This record gives sequence, C-alpha cells and structure tokens, in this order.
Amino acid sequence: MRIDPVSSSCRCDPLLGVVERFLTASGLSATAFGVLAMRDPRFVHELRVGREVRRATRLRVVAWMRAAGAGDAGTGEDPPDSAWGA
Repeated sequence: MRIDPVSSSCRCDPLLGVVERFLTASGLSATAFGVLAMRDPRFVHELRVGREVRRATRLRVVAWMRAAGAGDAGTGEDPPDSAWGA
C-alpha cells in the first residue's frame, strides 16, 4: 500500500493534542473517548487524519473533558485557548 504524501501531510487541529494528552492521562481508548464525548466512535480517528471540527463541536469536547474531571490531561490545567477555537 502506497501512502499519498499530499493526503498524509495534514495540518492537525490543536484540539487533537489536547485529546491525545487526555487519552494518555485517562487511559481511555480513542474509540471509548469518541463514544463518551461525542457519541461517535470514529471521532478521534478522524481528527488524527485531519477532520475539521466546528467551534460548537470543539466546545462540546472540551466541556466533556472538563466534566470528566481530567482538565487538560490530568495536569489540573485548562485546555489552551487554541483548543477552544478562540
């Protein structure tokens, strides 16, 4: 299988980094996170390949992570403004 260099070089959404740190800290799988936060088991997988996220979706994800009690990957910090889409 050949990899297309154009499609594999995506500009990753800043939210992806926040979600990845949350996954590491919480021990959740990407699929479980997607189901719990968005009712979409493919959400994180699609973020990883460049899915564009609307501001309302971004706010919903960040609010869910805060409500889950891990803040920004369990550091006690809030996710950065860039994760909010500000």
